[in-house]
Amino acid sequence: LMYTREDLIKQLKPYLLNNPDITTIWEGGSAATNTVDAYSDLDLMIVTEKANIESLFIAIESFLNKHFGIDEKFRVPEPAWHGFSQCFYHLETTEPWVYIDLCILPTTIKDRFTAIDRHGEITAWKDTIQFIENIPTPQKDIKQKAKRFYQNATSGEFVLRLEIDKAVRRENYIDAYNFMYAYLMRHLIPLMNIEHRIEKVDFGMRYAKRDYSASDYTVIQSFFKASSINELEKVFKLILSRFESLKTKYIDYA
Repeated sequence: LMYTREDLIKQLKPYLLNNPDITTIWEGGSAATNTVDAYSDLDLMIVTEKANIESLFIAIESFLNKHFGIDEKFRVPEPAWHGFSQCFYHLETTEPWVYIDLCILPTTIKDRFTAIDRHGEITAWKDTIQFIENIPTPQKDIKQKAKRFYQNATSGEFVLRLEIDKAVRRENYIDAYNFMYAYLMRHLIPLMNIEHRIEKVDFGMRYAKRDYSASDYTVIQSFFKASSINELEKVFKLILSRFESLKTKYIDYA
């Protein structure tokens, strides 16, 4: 018998709630965005004083090992880009696709990852210091970041465009595919994010199926389905057309 995600929560939650060093606990990810399904992992956010972070990792790992067994773990090297201390755990006795993404935040951190428009609506397991804000990102911050992403996306675009054209003419599928993927990520996706989810302009392609229009999602999907130089050439015409359209539409961000 393998434990489900819900079984994991039933055992882990009381243990964490009873730890006096923990001031705040919530589930992020799919739980916050109301998209939990049978394959969701457990995204746990825990807040404590900075001095307690390492001892908390030790205590939680001991609990997990005792009750579920730790199959694999990966501690993100610090300083991590988000400023958290983060570790991933794959357990021995949970369903194979279940893992824990554990982030431990110091009480002093500024970006709390609780902006409702970016990370969903959070329901706290515990919050004794009113750490969770559940408020949207200020519009001025959204626009400032969107402007930066627009400018990066629209500058130097011709370089990859020319490299793609050369690779297609040489009938070099691998180079054409790689250059085209880079073009998507650097130039088109940021503009699609401005179009469909400006508050998440920095999310790359993640959750595109959920947030993009069907037509834009189809454009992206068609690239991954292209299995020949001819198909890549046709897809790139769609990509370029969409890029030029969005570049013009959001010219105010230039």
